Amino acid sequence: MKQIPCAYCGKLVTKPQKEDVFPKCLYPSSKDKSKVQRLKVPACNECNQSFSKDEAHFRNMLVIAGEKTNAARQELWDTTISRSFYKIDGVSRIQDLIAKMKPVTVSNGKRYMVFPSEDERVMRIVRKIIRGLCSYHKIMSPVSDKQVWADILKYGIPQELLNQLTSYHREQDIVEYRYQIMNEQGISSAWHITFFQQVSFVGLVSMPEAGFGY
Repeated sequence: MKQIPCAYCGKLVTKPQKEDVFPKCLYPSSKDKSKVQRLKVPACNECNQSFSKDEAHFRNMLVIAGEKTNAARQELWDTTISRSFYKIDGVSRIQDLIAKMKPVTVSNGKRYMVFPSEDERVMRIVRKIIRGLCSYHKIMSPVSDKQVWADILKYGIPQELLNQLTSYHREQDIVEYRYQIMNEQGISSAWHITFFQQVSFVGLVSMPEAGFGY
């Protein structure tokens, strides 16, 4: 019987799970009948199960990050996320968010904000998404977690540079991403991913023999 390698660890499995590259929890119910393909890659059961709790936290953090919102983020907050706070683990979900809030001074006083790049659980999922995209686009697979460096986008990228990257989206109000295959100076590919038209991350994937070693 044919065995297929897990996109994340490379383990050969006979009946792999179909793992969503972009967590399905990012999509509100209004997207259920969308014709836009949701990307999937093969994964072993261990890898598939290891991401689920962090993906829900990832969604919650991105929904409250930044100062602007869009309809998809608002719908998630009003439905899925709000309901999750009343489940068995609801208190811990709320505590997880509160623990990441920091007071900042804005033009009209103080407010509390979250900073996704300072949350390792968030960044783990960002790296997982980039690893899944590398597999889906047949750039490299498997890609280990240590091969991926990622951070939140802190400075604007010139449009002429963005135009050099291949661009895709999986619902433009949910996620848009761009990438470039480099294969030079130890770097395999570069990534730019924006969630909910508000929170952007950049990432680099190293060659297998390299790695970022954090």
